Amino acid sequence: MTSYRRGFAIGCATALLLTGCGPAPAPESTPTPESPGLDTRCLCEPPVPVTGAPGEAVSSSAPRELAPGATSQEMAVAVAGNTDFGAALLRLSQPGANVFFSPYSISQALSMVYAGARGETAAQMSEVFGFSLSQERHHPAMNAVELAMQPGTAGGTGGTPPTLRVVNGLWGRQGFAFEPAFLDVLARQYGAGMRVVDFSQNAPAIREQINGWVAEQTMNRIKELLPVGGVKPDTALMLVNALYFKGAWATPFSKQGTADAPFLALDGQTRPVPTMRGGTGQYMKGQGFEAVSLDYQGREFRMLVVLPDAGRFAQVEGQLSSAFLKDVRSRLSSRSLDLRMPRFEVETALPLIPPLRSLGMEVAFTGQADFTGMARGAALTISSASHKAFVSVNELGTEAAAATEVGMGPPSVPEPFAVNRPFLFTIEHVATGNVLFLGRYVSP
Repeated sequence: MTSYRRGFAIGCATALLLTGCGPAPAPESTPTPESPGLDTRCLCEPPVPVTGAPGEAVSSSAPRELAPGATSQEMAVAVAGNTDFGAALLRLSQPGANVFFSPYSISQALSMVYAGARGETAAQMSEVFGFSLSQERHHPAMNAVELAMQPGTAGGTGGTPPTLRVVNGLWGRQGFAFEPAFLDVLARQYGAGMRVVDFSQNAPAIREQINGWVAEQTMNRIKELLPVGGVKPDTALMLVNALYFKGAWATPFSKQGTADAPFLALDGQTRPVPTMRGGTGQYMKGQGFEAVSLDYQGREFRMLVVLPDAGRFAQVEGQLSSAFLKDVRSRLSSRSLDLRMPRFEVETALPLIPPLRSLGMEVAFTGQADFTGMARGAALTISSASHKAFVSVNELGTEAAAATEVGMGPPSVPEPFAVNRPFLFTIEHVATGNVLFLGRYVSP
């Protein structure tokens, strides 16, 4: 029996590659306290060159802030921004096909890049990702959301809590000078340091090293995040976020109950799919759709399934947003259900630059990019951004991974709830509402 049948897993990774040459652009304006999204600190400390032998780690001496001081409202703003970005990206990503990704992994990776963005570059990133707090408040809010999601933080009950791993890795070019304030933000708010590497001489070996690191962090669910040629000799900084989640259902499905059942795919064809039966959760009925939530053990995380009525998938997907999901969650109520749901796996590779450009983030990928908050000495631009994610959902639970390159039985016969047509789903943290993973399943 393979490992995924013993539980469910999700993994993802996001990778961002920044290259640099020539002088950095002059700042477009002087940041002021009235400029939301821009860092108000002056560039008063000399840049810190990435020195040391290849493979050594360098970082700010500042410790991770375990009490970042973000308010609940600031955390809610960060969560809403992440959700709205995810909904927008979903609509642009492989329409009509199964897709699965982690908006949170992508937002984490780009949030660290955002710490070094200035001028129009920062403004466009703020708009696309919903980074609507000032730089000074945004990063503590992101830190607070991550800390709040650590299993056991909310005092969950009922079984073994899921495994959640959120890690950031950076590889910086030997001799390249980074701003102290930028390194401080990475250390204090993201717990991230930087490995010294020589991209000019060892780009293929560094690619293998980064891919190996991602595979290790995601329990080998994400492999080959970076393709051949994905790390270049002129790379200045490679930033990777890896996210791994594994949890068991609070009320597992019955393995004996799984059998093939028809699934009406988005293309109108009916196909058989292994369909699980059992489970329990909360239910709501909306305009043109139904929704059900399934808790994981510990009840700090859950899967939320949104099932559009036949013929209304595109309409409901178009409504997806933080406000839509907030309304769905507020109307969920406990209900005995004879839940029937596909057992499935989805693996997705997403190139991020085209959809990010489409959403309005243009300048960061051009020679006009302003990352002077990261490094003053050379012009930097995001030259690649990629994301991979994997999810396996079965009778016992879910396993998911992502990487971004940047319980009593019912006393009577319950009402059937058959997930037998295209649906949307999230894996989310209950207390904060933060969407870790977002997916569309439209065909077996």
